[in-house]
Amino acid sequence: MDLLKFFKRPNKEDLFNKFPDGVIIVSLEGKILDANNKALDMLETSRLEAVGKFFSAYVEGGSNLLNKIVAQKKPLISKVKITDSDEDFYYEISASRDTVGQKVYVTLRDVSHNYKMQNMVNGQFEIARNIIDEKNNYLVNISGEILSSLATIDGFSKALSDGVGGVLVDKQVKYVNIINKNARELACDLEKLFTVFRLESNMYQFDYRNFDLVNLLNAVARHYEPLFARKKMFFEYNFSSLVSRNCFLDQSVFEYVIKSILDIFLINSQVGKVTLSAGNPPLAFLERHDFEGKTSQDCASYALFEMKASELFFEDDELLTLFEPYSCVNKNKRPISTKLSFVLIKKFIKQFRGDIWVYSKPSYGTMISFVVPVDRK
Repeated sequence: MDLLKFFKRPNKEDLFNKFPDGVIIVSLEGKILDANNKALDMLETSRLEAVGKFFSAYVEGGSNLLNKIVAQKKPLISKVKITDSDEDFYYEISASRDTVGQKVYVTLRDVSHNYKMQNMVNGQFEIARNIIDEKNNYLVNISGEILSSLATIDGFSKALSDGVGGVLVDKQVKYVNIINKNARELACDLEKLFTVFRLESNMYQFDYRNFDLVNLLNAVARHYEPLFARKKMFFEYNFSSLVSRNCFLDQSVFEYVIKSILDIFLINSQVGKVTLSAGNPPLAFLERHDFEGKTSQDCASYALFEMKASELFFEDDELLTLFEPYSCVNKNKRPISTKLSFVLIKKFIKQFRGDIWVYSKPSYGTMISFVVPVDRK
């Protein structure tokens, strides 16, 4: 064995051609000075033909692209022109400038397959999104007609129950009341579903303005006091911890969120205690949940709400899909209105740039906690 040959350092030409990527050396004027065999194969050209040509003859962007790559210190993907080929090729290009040698060292990596695949996926996603938007627009546009028909059934059945068509016997009253109840509940569920469609297609119009948060919360709480009392349920509320009463949100949407959660408790509980409290989150809470807050004064810019129902329980698999609009997990056969309410609550709170969490344990009950910014941003 020739040990001297074994330990001999490879010459630069050998190293140049052993790189796994294509390598091109470009002058500061943008002309190709040299290229390794890998790069020549990728460009389907020869060294004799390539050397002396401008880099832009092969790669879109030319020297401007290289300057951008050098400045940003990260690779970019560009279209590459291959001789006698109608197919588009895309290479990931990295570049480093040698100011002493007045050269730019460029590497090429073929990412055509992945790039085209990603573009195809993006294209299919765009097509799917357009179809969803068209579907949502259609359903929202016909929502008025559908809800109007249900309102007619609701009004007519109520009129019959009130005796417009004459005195009804007990059995007739029973069925008319069932028709009236079902029509009202179906109209309510469809209205929620159409609202989900509006939100998904950015068709919902929000009206942000200043309002007194404590006044609104007190009004809502007083409205629900007799409703819980009628079911022999205890209802307590406390908003004294709020530092500021002023709130800049869509008042009607915020009121809908609070009422929807109380309705969930009211519909899905028969006994127990319900509490509603509001305050400002501590700084550690904001930091833990990635909200903007650097000092304790920033805490006053957010309101934290905690709403509990002592006898309401959601199983783990329910909690996992609670806010997913098209999930059908419903082992406990809860009303569809409960599912739709959770979906809308989450979407509205996210629109407010807030967040919501639901915790549920046997013998503990369920707590719904959410935070929203209350200052104008």
